[in-house]
Amino acid sequence: MNCNSAQALPAGDSPASIPTRPVTLRDVVKDAGGAALVAERLQLTATSVYGWINQGHLPLSDLQGRTTYSEQLAKMQKTLTLSPVEIRRLGLRL
Repeated sequence: MNCNSAQALPAGDSPASIPTRPVTLRDVVKDAGGAALVAERLQLTATSVYGWINQGHLPLSDLQGRTTYSEQLAKMQKTLTLSPVEIRRLGLRL
């Protein structure tokens, strides 16, 4: 079986295996309170945040360091513990 980090293991491959999937930007936004709350705290429209979710990554301005959305999202997380760098990398093919 060809298995990489982006795929979940089927149940039963290992006694201790629990199928998982990679964390997405959608997961981070949901954990931070949802698109409407994230938009309000970042002084954006919910449409902008939904655009990030649909694209799967933050805007280029954050990747270039012109905005601090990843830092702010990292602080807003309730149960996830991703760093700003990890949030910036979500959805990117590096």
